[in-house]
Amino acid sequence: MTKTAAEERQAQRDREQPITTDQWAVEQTRTEKFVLTSGDTANLYIHTPNFVPSQGIVIDFHGSGFVHLHNDHDTYFCRRLSAATQYTVLDFDYPLAPEHPFPAALDACDELVKYVQTHYTDYSEAPAQRLILCGHSAGGNLVIGTQMRALARHQPVVTLAILDYPALDLDTDPDDKYYPTGAVIPSEQAKLFNRFYRKNIPLGNPYVSPVLAKPADLVGFPPTLIHTADHDTLADEAEQFGRHLVAAHTLVTMHRYLNSLHGFTVSLTGDYQASFLAMVQAIQAL
Repeated sequence: MTKTAAEERQAQRDREQPITTDQWAVEQTRTEKFVLTSGDTANLYIHTPNFVPSQGIVIDFHGSGFVHLHNDHDTYFCRRLSAATQYTVLDFDYPLAPEHPFPAALDACDELVKYVQTHYTDYSEAPAQRLILCGHSAGGNLVIGTQMRALARHQPVVTLAILDYPALDLDTDPDDKYYPTGAVIPSEQAKLFNRFYRKNIPLGNPYVSPVLAKPADLVGFPPTLIHTADHDTLADEAEQFGRHLVAAHTLVTMHRYLNSLHGFTVSLTGDYQASFLAMVQAIQAL
């Protein structure tokens, strides 16, 4: 039987392990309503380091399969990242499918990135304007889309892109992908995500499947950090995209983490501590 979006979201909530009270960080947090050109609004959760000036801005696009709701694990990751880097972290709750299919999420993320670039001092007074995009799973797809659009418009890209187990190939039939031991995204679930997100968008669109992007279209892409998990169906497509970036003369660092599943960095499983530390070090090195 085909699941509805509500049934899929409830199944995801049932799978999640709760974040306990003692795990929350102590940075300052507030919520803003970001008004989209469509007239809709999206929540922007803002985490600012306590006691020290903000050193820059990270915009985080959570994982979702383009369908799953923002949750406490996403908030906890962003709070930890703000505390560890002393950056302001903007955690964006972008529009979800099937209510808002492609390109709604990409449009919203693109609007936010452009807004922050032109209103940087509203969120950080750091003298050097460092803006990092971090995207998990579907969020990594959206990070790439925003930067491809910026390149196509001949507009500035961000300082660093972090792609955390990104979902980059929605064109290949999930049945034809390799499923390593323990893979947590079964074929039927991947098909559901694809159906909800892309609706009637034809195959071959690199803004849906960034792995299809040509190296020539990626020249000028920001330096990029790519994290994959060895027991994740999506590892191969993420690393293939990394090779496209190398061919486009982009500075790329790729890590494949052992004994780890899809979602490990945010769900606090596998080698999540090493993945998180590598992200922090990459940001602090800017």
